[in-house]
Amino acid sequence: MSQQLDLDFIQTPFLSLTRFSWLSLFLLLASLAVALFTWQAYQAKRVDSIGLEAKLAELNQQQQKKLPVKQAPISIQPEQIKQLQETVNALAIPWNALFEAIEQSDQKDIALLSLEPNSQKQQVVMTGEAKNLQVALAYIAQLESQPMLSQVFLQKHSIDEANVSKPVSFTVFAKWKIQ
Repeated sequence: MSQQLDLDFIQTPFLSLTRFSWLSLFLLLASLAVALFTWQAYQAKRVDSIGLEAKLAELNQQQQKKLPVKQAPISIQPEQIKQLQETVNALAIPWNALFEAIEQSDQKDIALLSLEPNSQKQQVVMTGEAKNLQVALAYIAQLESQPMLSQVFLQKHSIDEANVSKPVSFTVFAKWKIQ
């Protein structure tokens, strides 16, 4: 037996159809077609986007033309002006100084229940309860010593006889010095 020698000194080209199958060529052409279709769809969407941006800019310009540049002056009624002035005046009152003066007069056996300031009359009415009448009178004396308050006096008081500890309910009137 003799062996046959293959002495082919001419190589086939790398891109020849014999080396690639027909299926590979079909897949290459199909992927190129899909890429071309995708590129065309992208370009169409981009043109649509540019058109929509132009329409939006046009609508914005039209909207700006429709808006009035100057607004009509606001008319305020005299009673509204009076209410606004009263509100501004109420906010300008030194409430903190009044509250600090009352807090500095605080005592152990006193419960302050209400505080009714009247800034127009510069008066304040305080309602509270004390352990006994002596504690209530000491509290009034302490309020009189505050420079913010003047003419402090006991307006009314009552002793709860039904309660074992007999607490005193009181109402104090004072002039309030607004500085």
